[in-house]
Amino acid sequence: MTDIVIKDPKQRLIESIRGWIHMDNLLESHTAQANNARTLRAKHEGDAIALMKQMRLDKSTIQVSGAALTLQKKSTPAALSWGYVEREIPKWATRSGITAVQSQSLVKWLHEHRDVKETESLKKSIKTQPLQ
Repeated sequence: MTDIVIKDPKQRLIESIRGWIHMDNLLESHTAQANNARTLRAKHEGDAIALMKQMRLDKSTIQVSGAALTLQKKSTPAALSWGYVEREIPKWATRSGITAVQSQSLVKWLHEHRDVKETESLKKSIKTQPLQ
């Protein structure tokens, strides 16, 4: 038979906060490592592409470590941001015969009616020691 241990809310809060802090620190560390790895990978990729072009290997396939590397062209659309929408709607409106006031009204309406999600979360602040 398994004994069920019921902890008081204060003990559960302490454990939850300790666990949260540990995971937050772990995530910060992993995020920094991942960002560093991405930066270094991009540097190596840039160097490899430049050398492949210099050596006229840009049409070649390079077999390495069980993988085949080829140079490819890649197109990635830019993120759809509010700045983009605010710049492009008036341009579109001009071509479509819509007045500047109407296009500004549309942008204002979009701003006022966009979804807003509110959540609660913990915020960690670094406590500093006063100088003595």
